[in-house]
Amino acid sequence: MKMVLKIILLPALLLMSAVYPADAKAPDIVLKQKNTVVTVYVDGRNDRHIASAAGFIIDQDGIIVTNCGIIGKWITEPEASLSVEVEGRDRFSVDEVISSKCENNLALLKIKASGLATVKIARDFNARQGGDIVVIKGSRESDRAVYSGKIRSVGENGRYYQISLPMRQEDSGSPLFNLKGEAVGAAIVQTKRGKSLNFAVSLKEISKQLDRYVKPKKLVESSIKRPKTDEAPERKTDDIQDYFSRGCTYDQSGMYKEALEAYRQALKINPDFVDTYINLGIDYYRLGRYADAIDVFNRAIQIKPDLISVYTKLGASYIVSGEYSLAISVLEKASGIEPGNPSIHFNLGIAYFLSGDTNAARKECAVLRDIDKTKADSLNDLMD
Repeated sequence: MKMVLKIILLPALLLMSAVYPADAKAPDIVLKQKNTVVTVYVDGRNDRHIASAAGFIIDQDGIIVTNCGIIGKWITEPEASLSVEVEGRDRFSVDEVISSKCENNLALLKIKASGLATVKIARDFNARQGGDIVVIKGSRESDRAVYSGKIRSVGENGRYYQISLPMRQEDSGSPLFNLKGEAVGAAIVQTKRGKSLNFAVSLKEISKQLDRYVKPKKLVESSIKRPKTDEAPERKTDDIQDYFSRGCTYDQSGMYKEALEAYRQALKINPDFVDTYINLGIDYYRLGRYADAIDVFNRAIQIKPDLISVYTKLGASYIVSGEYSLAISVLEKASGIEPGNPSIHFNLGIAYFLSGDTNAARKECAVLRDIDKTKADSLNDLMD
């Protein structure tokens, strides 16, 4: 039973890949893009350094992609400033936080600059096991380097994938490229039990975020200016985006109870914020509070009935709770919405098997053979 639950909870890990030396096998078209990588700084009063992360430029007028963890660091430090250092130029204050709600763990920043070098985002990149990737990492210009590596495993819907490259926490936000020199992801470094888990987030949603960009209110004053008094500058802590970002930051640090409180505060402001329900449910699941996870996942589905990722999580929660018939009902409905989703058929096969309907489980295994042989083999091994 423990083995079954482990496979439900974790994405299938694929073959390990070697890490190549810095700059080895990296195409020139990637090497030439070092100047598109920036450093994002969070500094306290009296120039006290708090944290830094990497980012990269996607618009010549100063729009930058970075990891949302660094935004969370800034939010939780009321007196902190947020700034960006561009290679070969001065440090810029952040003029606007365009997207602070951690969509896919990414945030967009705006600095007052023009004529900047930009990456080219791949339009149709599909991550696959063993695929070649190149990363420009190093949150500071002085230690920036290019590394070649491989994709180890690909998560649900290709939004996340694990990479073979060793990364530091401050490398979060570093751009990943394919061999054509197109940006295909942003690095995310998560620490669990003292070990770094190195992932990348797909950039497919970035264009959508940019399309939704309407001049928001300025969230940050100049990072160069220091407070004139000892009184901390006023910041609106009742902003839903602030609470959501805090929750994401706590999640990255494994502080799930603190994340729960941040997400609950966000929902007090906007009870229909579906992304908050999803993250809240995942944290309840991690903490073994399956009944609570089931409740919030069901709320998320009520708000957005076609959100497939929630169906798979809800189904897994029902399975862990021993509610196999409910799991089957949810996953069958999800299969009707997206019949080619392998995660749905995998969890549905497990639910059938644990409910005693081996024939139905075998049918799901047969379906998986045509869409994901690796998951089909895993499901078959569990039933043998």
